[in-house]
Amino acid sequence: MNARVLVTAAGSIVAQGIIKSLKLANRYTITAADMSPLAAGLYRCDSGILVPAVSSPDYIESIIRVCNDNNVQAIFCGSDDELLALAGAKEEIESRTGARLLTGPLAALVIARDKWATYEFCRTNGLPCAPSSLPEGRGVFAKEFGFPLVIKPREGYGSLHFCIANNKEEVGNAILAIQRAGWHPLVQKHLAGDEFTTGVTVDRNCRYVMSSISIKKMIKHGQTYKAFI
Repeated sequence: MNARVLVTAAGSIVAQGIIKSLKLANRYTITAADMSPLAAGLYRCDSGILVPAVSSPDYIESIIRVCNDNNVQAIFCGSDDELLALAGAKEEIESRTGARLLTGPLAALVIARDKWATYEFCRTNGLPCAPSSLPEGRGVFAKEFGFPLVIKPREGYGSLHFCIANNKEEVGNAILAIQRAGWHPLVQKHLAGDEFTTGVTVDRNCRYVMSSISIKKMIKHGQTYKAFI
């Protein structure tokens, strides 16, 4: 008998990859959920269901209802926007549905979703990372590392409001644009050279399953949709 799973944010690139992988395994009955009726994933799965936006007070309750109505056994999150909301309600969702929510611990996600917190974590634990600064320290930071500098939102994704600034004026404009979008700016040293992306998969007991290094990526709207590993 197929395991019954739910994939959220079915229109996202991440969700499309999850759905593709689950379908290739050929042992899952997949329910897709999204806030938009135009989301492609709704029509690529065994069933598709509309849910409120993650910002809605009814979002978590709707996910619980979808799980119970479809006997869902596992939940895959297809969107960065939904990660913190789902992880924050993990105990309630799992206790009321019996489904397993496949997310990392909330404390780890809070760090990972904030680039400044990630920088501080790396520094504290002796991990190599790009030198970074909050906006108020940008003058001293620019004197130490020079231009160009990278300006990005701490909570951003998909290269939204990412900027390579070549002088003080461009730094100021980039910071202002991020603040106007309701986000918090971060200043980083510009690192030249080739970019590599690594990934490690572990099981529920933290045992190694697989790892990969992406040496060439094709980007669409700041997100990887093809990669050579």
